[in-house]
Amino acid sequence: MNNNEYRINALPAKTWYQLNMNDTRLLWDDNLVPCDMDTKGCDKVCLDVNAKDYSDIENAVLTGAGKEADVLFEAGVTNTLLVNADKETNGQTLYINVNGNDKSQSGKIIVNVEDNVTFTIIENFKGESSTEGRVALRTLIDTGLNSKVRLIQVYMQPESIDVLSDTGCRLSDNASFEIVQVFVGRGSLYDGIRTELIGNNSAFTADIGYLGAKKQNIDINLISNHIGKKTNSGIRVDGALKDEASKLFRGSIDFKNGSSGSVGAETENVLLLGEDVRNKTIPLILCAEEDVNGSHGATIGELDEETLFYYASKGIDKKNAEDIMTKGRIEVIIRKIKDEDTEKLAEEQLEEAIRKHALLGKAQL
Repeated sequence: MNNNEYRINALPAKTWYQLNMNDTRLLWDDNLVPCDMDTKGCDKVCLDVNAKDYSDIENAVLTGAGKEADVLFEAGVTNTLLVNADKETNGQTLYINVNGNDKSQSGKIIVNVEDNVTFTIIENFKGESSTEGRVALRTLIDTGLNSKVRLIQVYMQPESIDVLSDTGCRLSDNASFEIVQVFVGRGSLYDGIRTELIGNNSAFTADIGYLGAKKQNIDINLISNHIGKKTNSGIRVDGALKDEASKLFRGSIDFKNGSSGSVGAETENVLLLGEDVRNKTIPLILCAEEDVNGSHGATIGELDEETLFYYASKGIDKKNAEDIMTKGRIEVIIRKIKDEDTEKLAEEQLEEAIRKHALLGKAQL
């Protein structure tokens, strides 16, 4: 394995020098091979076999991981999927399975969504490998006027496979982008999301649910740039940490000059379920425009005594109470997937992760 260090998930404004939270130094194997991806759904219609020029999208759409990660997605080492969503695919869903193995893989999905089109992409990260592997996937989305795009990402890779998920989206007038992510106690996740709300009245929503367990690392960098007038962003992150898991969430809402009338809000709720967990949260609001409304809030901590007393009155001990609260918190995010089969897969993964942790806890007693 040939590991090199890359600086990813950088804050747009450096503010946390002493805590080393401005960015992440990622060791990644650069002996890359093209990613194993298979598709179903409307792929016969929307996969661009004519290979239009997508260089504008690739050059203009920026991502959450940042430019230094570009080397992981260069031509020759990455499997590139070109998608054109037009009126024929309006209202349809493209399913993409990303299959991890014991290699260091690279994949790239470039999506052009035409005017007045509603389109959904569901990415499932899977794998059967029992040896160490890595998957780097970049998703670039460019939207037309009045278009609506939903991106669902469910991380179901085995514990031995780490994922770098790097996403970027550029929004036109009256366009909207919704991202839903579910991560439930598997291999480590490095997650970058960046949305440019260039068009007037454009909107961005993000719902992220996670369960970190054992020694897993969850590193999330989310940037919402408000550029057009009367733009709107809503960010919600809910999760739980167990064992020795660690999580760092950077959530940045940046009101650029000229984004008058825009609104941005972010909330995070973190349930700490162990003495050895590590949680870091950076809510950041940047403002170069006066007529805007930005807010953020975070709730971080263990279950309070009142909640534990309520469960105890029902004959439920602390361990089971924690599992119930964890499951309920993440299931709220799972419901936002709005695809029956994918929701079922995510629920089964969550049940398995909670069950494994419960068995581990009993073995340690």
